[in-house]
Amino acid sequence: MTGLNWSGVTREDVIKAIGLFLKDNPAYTAPRSTFLVYEGKKLPAKHIRGMAYKVAFGREITKDEYSGGIETVRFFERLGFQMRYTGKSMRKEIKPDKETKDTVLIENPPEKQFNVPPDPPVAKTKAETIKIPSKGVIEQKNALRRILNEMFEGDVVCEKVYPWMKTPESIDGIYAKLYKALSSYRGDGKFARKNVALRCDFVIESQKLIIEYDERQHFSEARKISLLSYKDVPVYYDRSLWIHECSAISAKDNQPVNRDETRAYYDSVRDIEAAKNGYQLVRIMHGQLDFEEDSAVVKLKALLTSQANKSNGFRVALYLQTSNVRILDSFQKDMDAAKNCNADIFVFPEACYIPFEEELHDLSFFDENDLERMYALCLDFSGQIGKPVVVSNYDKSKALISIYANANPKDGETRVSRYAKHTQTFYSPLGRNDYLELAKDLFELIILKGKKIGLTICYDCNLSAFSRVYGLKGVDLIINSTGGDVVYDKWYKYNQTRAIENHCYELVTMGGDADRKNSKCYVFGFTPNGKEMIPECIGGVDASRNNVCGSIYIYDTNTDDGSDGVDTSFDQSPTTNKYSNLDIPVGNVQSLLDKSEKITDTLFIKNVDGRNVVFVLADAEDILKPEKFLALLYAPDIKKFNNRRYVLINRWKHLDQKFYKAKLSVVLKVRAMENYCAVILESDIENHCYQCGKNRTAQVVKETDGVFKVDLVRTTGSEAIWKTKNGMKAGWRKNYEWLVREITERKV
Repeated sequence: MTGLNWSGVTREDVIKAIGLFLKDNPAYTAPRSTFLVYEGKKLPAKHIRGMAYKVAFGREITKDEYSGGIETVRFFERLGFQMRYTGKSMRKEIKPDKETKDTVLIENPPEKQFNVPPDPPVAKTKAETIKIPSKGVIEQKNALRRILNEMFEGDVVCEKVYPWMKTPESIDGIYAKLYKALSSYRGDGKFARKNVALRCDFVIESQKLIIEYDERQHFSEARKISLLSYKDVPVYYDRSLWIHECSAISAKDNQPVNRDETRAYYDSVRDIEAAKNGYQLVRIMHGQLDFEEDSAVVKLKALLTSQANKSNGFRVALYLQTSNVRILDSFQKDMDAAKNCNADIFVFPEACYIPFEEELHDLSFFDENDLERMYALCLDFSGQIGKPVVVSNYDKSKALISIYANANPKDGETRVSRYAKHTQTFYSPLGRNDYLELAKDLFELIILKGKKIGLTICYDCNLSAFSRVYGLKGVDLIINSTGGDVVYDKWYKYNQTRAIENHCYELVTMGGDADRKNSKCYVFGFTPNGKEMIPECIGGVDASRNNVCGSIYIYDTNTDDGSDGVDTSFDQSPTTNKYSNLDIPVGNVQSLLDKSEKITDTLFIKNVDGRNVVFVLADAEDILKPEKFLALLYAPDIKKFNNRRYVLINRWKHLDQKFYKAKLSVVLKVRAMENYCAVILESDIENHCYQCGKNRTAQVVKETDGVFKVDLVRTTGSEAIWKTKNGMKAGWRKNYEWLVREITERKV
């Protein structure tokens, strides 16, 4: 059974295999015990598995090369599929762990299928007594594992170990306080063993999420003492509820005599190290939910959302600064408000005024000594305001830069970080010979109160690669400092899409000219689901407006209820192109692909009146992942074709109408805008064509006689973006293409 790369087979490969199976109706050996359940159909699991391997690697394998039964069940469950297994039980012997855990997770057959009712009750999370039973732990943990696999499409690893998830070598910082508290409990100090690797119950790496399942013995007096010793460390569960249950249960385990202290210490280390390394660690107590009941999926989603948001609200103050604040007394008044506002971080817009800007203008952002001086100035400013700051200005080379500075970082938090504007600028880091090394520094995540933060500047939010670097690292929040004077609708769509595709909060503040009659400066805020956030405007200004110059707007993640956003231009009227060069049959783009030269399975070329039209396929959810299609738009294989035009194709077998209206509609428009191309949507419910307008806005192309008439003049793609013009240089493209390759291979 060796030599097959099953880890390289994706959920999408399986779905494609199912489609081929249903279409071709091939002969197969009838299964006896192992079935794949998909969209109500009971399918031969082992046969589908072999077909999926061929889809993934183009190699047909025999059934002698791999096993059915339990091994096949595990393969499909890893990818989040429902299974029906009637063979021999998968139950393994339960063994207690020697040091770091209490019960080793076992595996059970997927006998139960989960049906989600419309409106289930939400689990209790407040400080109420929750009966924690002493039995049923194994069954509940296995049911939880199956649900997590379903929720996160198989991206779940049990009992994972990280090189950084271990007890500290030296007892200092936050650990000194923790050690002092626990050792004073019963006078024992031997519990704090050094460099002990600690396993995590469940890990969803794509979400940077760790879930710990706490049984009754975790709720002891020692654990209560430990929880009270690191209150400044953010946790993603209800700390007060855990402390309450420790007092109510007061579990005791004296084998060995310091077992309670040891267990409390290990649990505390997990909390601290997860926060320090940018992971959300959620704790679930045994008995808090019944994971074997039908409504468990929705209840768990509600619990995860409430724990992440309510236990760890994050407040960001955006300064909508304009030229009128250059009067010192006006600026000082605003900074007094900044000092007193209840925010975790204070953000300035692009090219903002700060008292030390003249010195910044004489320093080089790319010189090590000058950079240290910039950091020192910003750290001093952070100390004056009393909170971390993001300052954006320009250096001696006219490079537009952002500097993050936290004068009082906690353990594991970032002290200083930096970012430089890449596009629409006088001086770009893309033009530097050392960009390949510099990029690692520019895209480093900022850690603050357990949140992972990324920085962009102005027009860099118009190209998905810059934000996607952070998204692939599990960023929680991206902050964009903009110079203002932009088209509101365009900036709205770009930043809403950045939030959706990276599943993070996206916040923007702008500078502008307050002396202009209609100064185009705004603040924007979007949730990970693309919902517009409503800020609090301190100073008594009408909060319904988001463009009052000189105001401070506070965005609070606690206001996120987890609901979806909306495409504000969803009902945009389709228009017919006055000039067109390509007819694309509505719902049948395949007819064009069949007449095109195939470069790869997802890349095609067709000559249309002397223009080489590049068709790029990004099926289904791949359109939400820039790394899936950017490398194709910049593929070396197409560079030998001159006079290129670009059409991005997104096809869905089964498209959810709610998802289309809430997210996909705006994303497709932005794909056309940011890549200067045409975008085709084909699905079972909707067929549309989008083009980039002359001002980089989005056009919805009207269907005419069964075709979309595309204007190829406005589909020049990367050639329109990377040319020497105001704020851009053609030579910057080389390093941008390197960045695209890096995110495709997830190396940055």
